[in-house]
Amino acid sequence: MNKRIGIIDIGSNSVRLLLADIGDKNSIRIINELKEYLRLGDGLDENRILSEEKIELTLKTLTTYKNICTAFEVSEITAVATEAIRSAKNQREFLDKIETSIGLKITVLTGIEEAYYDYFSTINSMTVDNALIIDIGGASTELILVKHRKLMNSISIPFGAINLIKKFEINDILEEDKESILKNFLIKQFNDLEWLKEAKGYTLIGIGGSIRTLGKIHRKSINYPLNLMHNYHMKNTDIISIYNLVKSKNNAQRRKIKGLSSDRADIFVGAAAAISTLIEFCSIEDVIISRNGIREGLLYSHICKDNIPIKDVLDFSINTLLMNHNSNFRHAEHIYHLMNSLYSDLKPLIKSSCSLHNIVKTSAMLHHIGSNITYYFHYKHSLYMILNSQINGLSHRELVMSACITASHRDDSFPINYSEYKTIITKEDLETIRQLGLLLRLAENLDKSMISIVKNIKCIIDEDTVIIKTISNAMPTLEIKEALTSADEFKDIFGKKLYIV
Repeated sequence: MNKRIGIIDIGSNSVRLLLADIGDKNSIRIINELKEYLRLGDGLDENRILSEEKIELTLKTLTTYKNICTAFEVSEITAVATEAIRSAKNQREFLDKIETSIGLKITVLTGIEEAYYDYFSTINSMTVDNALIIDIGGASTELILVKHRKLMNSISIPFGAINLIKKFEINDILEEDKESILKNFLIKQFNDLEWLKEAKGYTLIGIGGSIRTLGKIHRKSINYPLNLMHNYHMKNTDIISIYNLVKSKNNAQRRKIKGLSSDRADIFVGAAAAISTLIEFCSIEDVIISRNGIREGLLYSHICKDNIPIKDVLDFSINTLLMNHNSNFRHAEHIYHLMNSLYSDLKPLIKSSCSLHNIVKTSAMLHHIGSNITYYFHYKHSLYMILNSQINGLSHRELVMSACITASHRDDSFPINYSEYKTIITKEDLETIRQLGLLLRLAENLDKSMISIVKNIKCIIDEDTVIIKTISNAMPTLEIKEALTSADEFKDIFGKKLYIV
């Protein structure tokens, strides 16, 4: 039975609500997300007193969120607050007022706890090995050093997008003298962290609205075809170029930059400067954006026993998608088994310079997911369902290739618009898609009855032929007949005659 939970994140810039169901085998389904830009960090005076106006705005927002949780029959609400409340001298007054007024108990996270949940959201949704994670919020920045998927060091530094703008009085164009003072301040903060030197040359994983904005601006500038932010890759030069662009414009001009929302235009420069300075300080070349943060970290803590991270991020993501769509799990696993056997045996005929394991697994396991909409043309439905699902553990290239392979497994003439995806896949990838699409079609036809008559297969490659030997307890007449309908295409793609026995 599902457990529905609500997670409220009271940040220094925004207050957010995440609603999610936790189902069988700890599968996760996001139900709803809401956010209000309250800028609590702006409501702290010089004595660190949070203004009454901001307290009332927060109470109003949290009342709405609590009512939504009640309407959605949420069984458990986890509410946390970060730097703005953490540093407020009237923190107790704020917490008591919220609890007395609406019965919502708020946990104020320490900086180390905040960094931990950033780490936990990342490690459970990305195939991270060694990386430096940055979460730049409204009033604090968390830095986390990850080695071999383990959290090695972390810190929360009390500067962020809002208070950097206030501290250095950045109102419009960032003038050279102010930029120099700002960068010197940032470099000093980074220099004080001895362990940060261990991150030299590491990949930077960015969390938070400011770094997602960098991604949005970059995506708009290159007409990126996917509306996916999680696992979006950028180069250091892309970040620095965007920083140079925004620092040279006033607020009115920034609001016209595609991808930069008007809600963030006036506070974006300070955050961009911090990220750009960190990239230069740590000699970082590659940046990956995560759409997850402490909310997702808290969500994963509900399903990971003893806070042990998910072992295989891609497996968990695929299995969650299958369960959320009530798919035939046994059939999906068997198609993957057959397709993987074909791929392993026929690898000498498949010319690709990259590992295809994740693509084979994803396309095979999710090939039938579109039938949840309708069986007819389910391969077309599977295409856009895969493209628009956040499948963790896949690069965007792997995602596009998996979706296209799934789409072509029933229709060998299915058009793949290379011009649409040329920023993600190569022309060599198109040929790989065609080859793996055929292998998926063969695998599905070898389980045409969907009762696993063909238990296993073995391929023999000769000079002019390929023989697929089926291993079964009964004669798979239907399966062999259906698979052989692809013999002509097999000859066209691989240059060899196909026999199945």
